[in-house]
Amino acid sequence: MTDPFTVLNVLESASEKEIKTAFLAKVREFPPERSPQQFQAIRDAYEVIKTEKLKLAYQLFHSPEIDGDTVYRSLLKQSRPGRPSEEQFKGMLADTIHMAALPDSIKNK
Repeated sequence: MTDPFTVLNVLESASEKEIKTAFLAKVREFPPERSPQQFQAIRDAYEVIKTEKLKLAYQLFHSPEIDGDTVYRSLLKQSRPGRPSEEQFKGMLADTIHMAALPDSIKNK
């Protein structure tokens, strides 16, 4: 996948509002009726970084500075009975991102 920040032409430090504004501008530029492939790429990029938690998750797992063992141990500490649903897992992942000892370069993005 192409970097969603590049697709939407926003900085990694962009707020949710800035990301949504950029998404809507791109959709106006590449509507699905005329540019279905570009529209799909724009939509996919927006879905990846549309909220602060999703943006942090993307930054976490696409950074060479992250220690995967730290994330794994943190997820294990959050174990819940039964298999978590996809939504529960996303919540666990988001909580992990905030709890993990992340490098300052990631925390401050």
